[in-house]
This record gives sequence, C-alpha cells and structure tokens, in this order.
Amino acid sequence: MLEKIERGPPDPMFELKANADMDEDPRKVDLGVGIYRNEAGSYEELETVTRYGPTTGDADFLRLGAGLLFGKQSQAIATEKICSVQTISGTGANSLAALLIGKEFPSSRVYISLPTWGNHVPIFQHVGLQVSTYEYLDSSGSKPDMEALLHTVRVAPPYSIFVLQGCCHNPTGVDFSVQQWVQLAEELKDRTHIVVIDIAYQGLGEGLDEDAAGLRTLAEAGLELLVCQSFSKNFALYNERCGALHAVCKSSAVAADVKDKLRSLIRHTYSSSPAYGSRLVKVVLNDEVSCELWIRELERMRSRLKKNRQNLLTHLAASGIPEGWSDIAAKKGLFVCLPLTAEQCSRLTAEHHIHLPENGRINIAGLSADNVRRTAQVIATEVNTAFSRLKTP
Repeated sequence: MLEKIERGPPDPMFELKANADMDEDPRKVDLGVGIYRNEAGSYEELETVTRYGPTTGDADFLRLGAGLLFGKQSQAIATEKICSVQTISGTGANSLAALLIGKEFPSSRVYISLPTWGNHVPIFQHVGLQVSTYEYLDSSGSKPDMEALLHTVRVAPPYSIFVLQGCCHNPTGVDFSVQQWVQLAEELKDRTHIVVIDIAYQGLGEGLDEDAAGLRTLAEAGLELLVCQSFSKNFALYNERCGALHAVCKSSAVAADVKDKLRSLIRHTYSSSPAYGSRLVKVVLNDEVSCELWIRELERMRSRLKKNRQNLLTHLAASGIPEGWSDIAAKKGLFVCLPLTAEQCSRLTAEHHIHLPENGRINIAGLSADNVRRTAQVIATEVNTAFSRLKTP
C-alpha cells in the first residue's frame, strides 16, 4: 500500500541553499535562505540559538530511536525498509501520520479503540478522515476484546487504518499479550491495511524490549506500519517535545519515497523539530554508562508504579471496596480506569481534592506512601455509598 506514495515536491529554498553551499567561487554571495550572517559571512551564534537542523531531524537520534523500538538486530532496519523523521513529540508524530494518510489515502477509514487517548480521534478527524471505533475491553473489563478487534480487521474495507497502542494502554492500562500480537499479525498480513502504533510509554510497562514486543511482531511479519514514538515520559522530556515517526515499508525504495514525502509535509507545517531534547536522548543512548543508568532509572520508575498499584488495591480492600477491582494490580503503565461515574469523579475533586478526569482514569504515579490510604478510603466511601443506595428498596 505504501508503495503508492510518490515523493513530495522539491523544496526550492532547500535546493537553493544546497547549491549555494556547494558553490566554491570566492565571489559567492548567498542571499537565499533566511539566516542571519555576520560580516564574515558565518552564522551568528547567539547564546540561545543554534544552527538550523535538517527538516527531517537529527539522523543519529533517529537511528538510535529506531533501534530502541525495533531492536538493534532488526532486519527492517538492516535492509533500510524503515524511514524515520523527527517530530514534535508523540502528539506531533500522530498528527504527522494522520496528515500523511489524509493526503495520500483520503478515503481510508480509521479504526480506533474505545476508550483511547483523548487526542487520537480528533487528530485523525482534523485532517478529514472518517473514524470508527470498536470496543477495546471484553465484558470483564480486564482483558482486550480480541474477537471484536479481529472481527473489525476482517470486515474493514481495503486500505483501512488501524490505530493501536504499543504498550501501557491509555487510559485502561490493559495491553495485548505477545500471543495476541501474533494473532493480530496473522490476521493483518494478507490484508491491505496500514497499522499506526502509538508507543508513548516504552520502558514503563514491563521493560524496553518487552514493551516493544508487539510492534516488533508486526514489523517482523512484514506489515506496513507507522510508529509514533515519544520520549516525553521515559526520558522526562515533557516540554522539550521530543519524538519521531517511523514508517515500516515493503522496500528501501518505498521507504525513501515516504521519507521524502514526510520531509515535504514537515516543511509545510512546522519546518523542523526542537533540537535540545533529541540531543539529550542521543547523548544518553550513545554512551554505554549513561544508557545503563537510564535503564536502571526506568526500572525504578516501573517498580514504583507497580508498588503504587498494589498499595492502592490493598487500601481499597481494607476500606471494604466491592469485589471486582482486583485487576488494578495487573494493569501496566501510568494509568488505570476506575469504575466511577462522572458525578462521582466530580465529587471526589470538589469535596475531597482528589483530582481526576470524569472518565475515572487515574495516574498511578500521582499516588505516594503519604496519600494512598486517604485516597483509597475516600474512593471506597464514594463507591460504597452509591452501592448502598442501589441496594436500598
């Protein structure tokens, strides 16, 4: 499907600059690209400003980011079937993926799980694409509804788009098992669908490799993928807006064309991504000692999230919460959805200063040893009060 994408139009200003840079005539006067130069004709380096980077981003950063996702032994990387561009974090990667699809496949229908991250549906609708949803969880509320997803894959028209989360599902915390990823790959491999994988929490679920196992399964199956990568959470680079979009294609030639099209779209939307965050990521991933320290820090963060889940469950149980909440400890990543009504969530915020959205999604990282008992007690009181009202004739 991606082989249908043609290269984007050339950027005349980019070509003008390239030609000027190659001109070795001593009489050369470069009056093209809008860069302030000093009397010597050099870039004027200010304390807070550096030279423009390439439109597609830092090549070393993108290479390291792809290796983190697909694995250093990835055949798709080795055969240059993956092209990568830097983006304005994960939201920017999703937006760029949607823009590419909207430009190249405007009649494609996009399928997104319900519930999902709040930005997914509007991002794809914003570029004019039609969005359909399918139920993500089964009747137990603790496992993915694979039958619903596989049925949707089977009945979806050709050239449909499926948006999936690679790990640490937002907002449910419920992930596919490796076996379910394999099952999904089998169902997708003979179809013409494109899969968009949003992976914003790699390393915060079970581990860097474990959290990427799903997308690696799809890539190794030869599927066409658009993978949205964010470094906001696992590098704590929230306001540096550091991310990437990777396209897994059928061949290196297709990958080259797709990258050039993405280059064109970037140039016409935000021109280039912030450099600072990507340089920090590059420094860490390029240095063995720094990388090992980062991995240990991720392990500490991951361990604390698991401990917080268990502590919340323990205190909820001690507060007499009704049965059916025990799966909280099995969820992964930052989030879990509590079975609370919008009214209950509003009351928790207004009366008890426990701030959470109306869908009941809570960020486990906001809990601590100091606040988890009170939080659990207040939630349990709210739930038990509502439960008592239901039982009262």
